[in-house]
Amino acid sequence: MLTKKKHPMSSECNREDKTCETDSSIKLSIEFEVGKALVLRPNQIVRGAIILKVSETDRTIWASTIKIKFRADETATSNLMSCSARTTYFECSSTVWSGSIGGRVNEYCPWKELTPGAYRFDFALKLPAVNFPPSIEGPKGFSIRYVWQPVIEGAGGTLTEGPEVVTPFIPIYFAPPDQEWTYKETLRNENKILMHVEAILPKHVFAPGEEFNFTLHITNHSAGRITYTQCSLRKHYEGPLDKDIICDKHERSLASTEGRCDIPAMQRLQTGKIEFSLTIPKKHHHVPPTFTGRHLRVYYTLRCVIQVESGKFITNMQFYEVTIPISVASFPHLKGLVNSFPPYSESHVKPYFFDPKEDFPPDHAEGTKSPYSALLSQFDTFCDGFDLDPYSYYYSDNNSSLNNDSLIENTRFVTIPNNI
Repeated sequence: MLTKKKHPMSSECNREDKTCETDSSIKLSIEFEVGKALVLRPNQIVRGAIILKVSETDRTIWASTIKIKFRADETATSNLMSCSARTTYFECSSTVWSGSIGGRVNEYCPWKELTPGAYRFDFALKLPAVNFPPSIEGPKGFSIRYVWQPVIEGAGGTLTEGPEVVTPFIPIYFAPPDQEWTYKETLRNENKILMHVEAILPKHVFAPGEEFNFTLHITNHSAGRITYTQCSLRKHYEGPLDKDIICDKHERSLASTEGRCDIPAMQRLQTGKIEFSLTIPKKHHHVPPTFTGRHLRVYYTLRCVIQVESGKFITNMQFYEVTIPISVASFPHLKGLVNSFPPYSESHVKPYFFDPKEDFPPDHAEGTKSPYSALLSQFDTFCDGFDLDPYSYYYSDNNSSLNNDSLIENTRFVTIPNNI
């Protein structure tokens, strides 16, 4: 058993407690300054700490460096071909402690003993004013994740890896100004016209939490009576988008509504009018922005199923479907918006770590001259009156409700064990 003594790193790190838990494993974790409410967005500063706890019963640990790593991964899996495609958009790291003299870090850093106790190593990261891809948790194997991980390195490379922690990133995409539009479609059976459908929608692009009303005009040319229509908001996943891999497609229902009607058969050639109202789910992890990445695509549609009844003695039911494309942005339209952040595909700027003792990163002095300063000010004002409900953005890949169409609340904070 190790005996307690003054730690050789005591002048370089903040030792939280002289006592430690009697546990047989090293506890390496991450704590963010804002706790579980952390939601990443462009031009944000993130502060936190690596928490290391070494118990009296642990084996002796000789470490050369302790690092914090941060990366963004996009993954899409094809179950048909049992293969997956993955892209890492960025990966960065920072050494929060080093056993070297004078703080110089290289492959020849000496290693020092980590004695029993609890230690805290602060870090700070700056996200650039760039719209990276939105966080996505789709069916198994479909995801875009922003992952943090603490690592202890010793002789020969990595000594201990802490659990990965996933935090959501929400790009700042505002919907364009409202503009009413009309979708028209004619349904046919071979060469015979069955009905004309006209949908009048208030706009093209919607945002989470919005309620919208739309109208269906149906002109019946069939031999049956139209008695019922159901409309549902559908979320679609497609991927991998690589040409040589068979693309899997998944579909989920987010919200639905229905309407009864009575539109007679073609002898009277009547047009029926049906009003609908739908509310887009408020939680961003249920409704990420419409997005097409390198391997996966997320998009939305309004699916309208029209029921036709025919027959005098035996009723025959037939169903016809109309699919209306719509888009979803991160936030509703912001009046007076003139600027927007560049997308990741047009910018080479990546997140970077900086000295956590500094109040601001090195480029903060240039921030007042940034062309995005006005946008940030508008966005902060907008958020003051918009309930982001940040705790709802945390989700777990192990939660089975993600594989269903239900909107059950998921785990709010994610820790992925090393064996996953």
